[in-house]
Amino acid sequence: MSIFDFFRRSHPAPVPTRAEPRIATPPKLGVRKFKAARPSRLVHGFGSILPQSPRAEIRHDIRGLVNHARHAAQNVDHIKSYEMMVRRHVVGPRGVALDMNAKNVDGSADSLGNEAVMAAWKRWGQKGTCTPCGKLSWWGVEKVAATMLAREGNFLLRQWTGRRFGAFGFQVQPISIDLLCLDLMRGMSNGTYIDGGVELDTFHKPVAFYFWDGHPAEAHSGRTGRRIRVPAEDIVHVFRATETGQDLGVPESHTAVRRFNMLAKYEESALTAAHFGAAAMTFLEQTDPDGAPASPDASGMAEELPTEVEAGAIVELPPGYEAKANPSSYPDANMPGFLKSMARGGAAGLGVSYAGLSSDMEGANFSSLKDGRGEERDEWRMFQRDLYEGLHMPVFAAWLPLALLTDQVRVAGRPIPASRLDKFLDAASWRPRGWPSVNPKDDAVANEKDLENGLVAPSDIVAARGDDFEDLVARRKRDMDTLKAADVPLPAVLTGTPKAKPAPPAEAAEGAPQP
Repeated sequence: MSIFDFFRRSHPAPVPTRAEPRIATPPKLGVRKFKAARPSRLVHGFGSILPQSPRAEIRHDIRGLVNHARHAAQNVDHIKSYEMMVRRHVVGPRGVALDMNAKNVDGSADSLGNEAVMAAWKRWGQKGTCTPCGKLSWWGVEKVAATMLAREGNFLLRQWTGRRFGAFGFQVQPISIDLLCLDLMRGMSNGTYIDGGVELDTFHKPVAFYFWDGHPAEAHSGRTGRRIRVPAEDIVHVFRATETGQDLGVPESHTAVRRFNMLAKYEESALTAAHFGAAAMTFLEQTDPDGAPASPDASGMAEELPTEVEAGAIVELPPGYEAKANPSSYPDANMPGFLKSMARGGAAGLGVSYAGLSSDMEGANFSSLKDGRGEERDEWRMFQRDLYEGLHMPVFAAWLPLALLTDQVRVAGRPIPASRLDKFLDAASWRPRGWPSVNPKDDAVANEKDLENGLVAPSDIVAARGDDFEDLVARRKRDMDTLKAADVPLPAVLTGTPKAKPAPPAEAAEGAPQP
């Protein structure tokens, strides 16, 4: 029963009589609808309202997204600038550092064990040790991972174990997403299924990855067109998940890449127009078809049309031709504002400030820079966490057991036994880079007040700058010991001696003349 039938039955119309006019049928009630759910002539871009899974959407468009993003990274200045910002802010010049906070049974810090694990991790991360090709250090792997996350949305890493893979028996190999069998889709009898080259169980957990045995564009790679199944425990797949059921990532520039690509073409066309305008080209227009130099003159030579004009030259045109100038409006006065407006929209899509992306500080002031840098740095911190949770944590969890089994973690020349694996595995944390304060003087005063009021710890202030408190204390002690050994007086700021307050001015003697 519809609501209208219910309305009529519960409110029956009175029976009309000769003296009473017949009551008209009440108008139909309007139906509530969300206009935003349907395309229109002015608002379009989505046609079907049928649901589609994020997995299917990304798998269908991933190749076009990646190819477009690669083209932009190679040819568009703004996208290249964004990738440089990613490497600079997410990884930094020192990379993501390992911090160990293992404790002894009595609750005291196991300083020797922590230092031994961090030293072994640093030694494994040297160039020529951590990758089978020997071309990358772990810092280089971090840079490639951050760049691929920004450009392609995915970073794949294969872990190799065994005696042939270095002194630690463990190495990692970056893999291009082109090797993943994205078109492979298959249902399996045991409830698992393959979607986009990834084998998933009933809970959508990766079980295995399917790769081609060589890159499709490299004939010399020995590719035979065979698929290779690699267990999921040997693959580290890093992507920034933003939707439920997502198995592949998308480029960070997926909303901005079209804008910047078209903007680059516009700039190229405007530059070409400005070049032609500066060249002051002149075209010859034939006004009289009978005046064209079609027949030879008396000397037997046809009269030639001028193609080049030197400065100060006076050229006589053939009969029937008129010179027409070709003025160019570029560079146009409105062009800088238009370019800035387009670049601002793209910077918003990338999650960075316009000033940082374009290096344009015109019109920027201290308040706008401080506010913009704060929002941007929060996004960088989220990017950093996505990186070390997806890359560093699984790689460290696979590296540490082999490092202990191969006796590479030593304290006072003695290897740490593998039985202490859980102790150190659970104590690992990651410290990405920080940033200097935009307003260092005011922030230093605020930090001092917070320390006095007990609102923060000294390690919190040091961690916000991307440094380690224990390392800072060790460096400070080492510097003080060096100064003492050289009989150099220690500055008051190092010893903590408070500065002497200036004495108040002496009161003027009674009866003395006042200035």
